[in-house]
Amino acid sequence: MSDWTIPLHIRLPGQESPITVRGTGHAAALLAEKWPVTYGLAFENALASFAAVSEGELQADEAREAFIDAADAAGVRWSSEGEY
Repeated sequence: MSDWTIPLHIRLPGQESPITVRGTGHAAALLAEKWPVTYGLAFENALASFAAVSEGELQADEAREAFIDAADAAGVRWSSEGEY
């Protein structure tokens, strides 16, 4: 789902190329399948925010901020400009 106003570019550990994330659906899949740290408050808040977006209780760009917090907590490099 491409529901974010501004996409994020992230670089997961061990990945050569950045991944462009454009919405909560893609971000949720990354957290579930490829995220290096699958515990902690920031991780749990991000997952909860994605669920809240799908239920219409939260704006997508607010979930984007939770994803950024999860990236920071996990040491995942990110940029909204495509540069790190």
